[in-house]
Amino acid sequence: MEEASPTDKWIQKVANDFWQTQDPDKNLRIPLGKVKESLLQSPEADRLPNGLVIQLLQKADENADGLLDYEEFMTFSSSASKHPRGRDTFSRAALTVLPRNERSLEKRTYLQQYSCCPPPVFMILTTLVEVGVFIYYMIDMNKTMEANRPAPIYSPLIYNPKRRYEAWRYMTYALIHSGYMHLINNIVVQLLLGLALELVHGWWRVGLIYLSGVLFGSLANSIAAPRTYLAGASGGVYSVEYAHIGNLLLNWSQMEFKWLQLTIVLIFSISDLSFALWDTYGRPDGTQSATGHMAHLGGAVAGITVGIYILRNLETKKWEKYLWWVAFVLFLVLVLAGVILNATLQDYFPEDDWENINQARVDYFQG
Repeated sequence: MEEASPTDKWIQKVANDFWQTQDPDKNLRIPLGKVKESLLQSPEADRLPNGLVIQLLQKADENADGLLDYEEFMTFSSSASKHPRGRDTFSRAALTVLPRNERSLEKRTYLQQYSCCPPPVFMILTTLVEVGVFIYYMIDMNKTMEANRPAPIYSPLIYNPKRRYEAWRYMTYALIHSGYMHLINNIVVQLLLGLALELVHGWWRVGLIYLSGVLFGSLANSIAAPRTYLAGASGGVYSVEYAHIGNLLLNWSQMEFKWLQLTIVLIFSISDLSFALWDTYGRPDGTQSATGHMAHLGGAVAGITVGIYILRNLETKKWEKYLWWVAFVLFLVLVLAGVILNATLQDYFPEDDWENINQARVDYFQG
């Protein structure tokens, strides 16, 4: 016997709950709101095609009286199998980062009708700018670009420990990458993890998370490694990645595939931590690592703390309000501490280089 589909199972469950257990003669009409609540929030409905959910929500009540009879409901049993499923993979991917109690008709409809116009602007534009800057410096240096080098250390965008007074470098270093693998790794991860968040939480929320990771990543790395250059978008990438932790933490009971999401992030975190320890202390040649692992850690901390109060649940519980304030204050204190330490520990950092930035480019190519 062929196993019933998720759609058939949900329809049968609703029919059992509302008619067979309460009204075997099927004369009772139920409020449409109860069906909508089940569709939007019940775990059993998670595997239904998103388009079918929208169809049920919009058209279930044929006579528009706010009540649903058995015949109206069962009409969709036959139409469900005919429902187009071409967009289901896309919609399911986006819905996995959205708590059930936020899966409104409006958001489901937006995802179903989404045609990449307008696109998730922040992640797309950020990626395009990073690729554009990479191509520019690849041409400017007139060198064969290798997997993990070279980096244009003369660039006014890269974080230069001798030019910390040029404060924009604490942010713009994210546009510079050292080699094509450095760039590819960052843009692949930020697109995979950032697009889904941006589709359901908005560009400005994801933008704040990303930029917070970039800023705190550079502050943390500058203190941990005061004499090293810093390039790459890893701080922002890690921030977006670990924002998923904040999202899971606040919406655990409402999240779909929560254990899978948590497992993926934990595996990635443990792998990265293991590599960071080896790269810092266990390299067989005894050389010092050039990777800004503290920028990764700073981005992760920013992602969790900022994610908690940016990607917060619409139905905020009392303990979540306390957690919101703790995360908000903690991030502000950490950033403020980083700024103060960078501004006051002058002897800790290399002596400032006041050479004209154009001369720095000339020196690079002559040297």
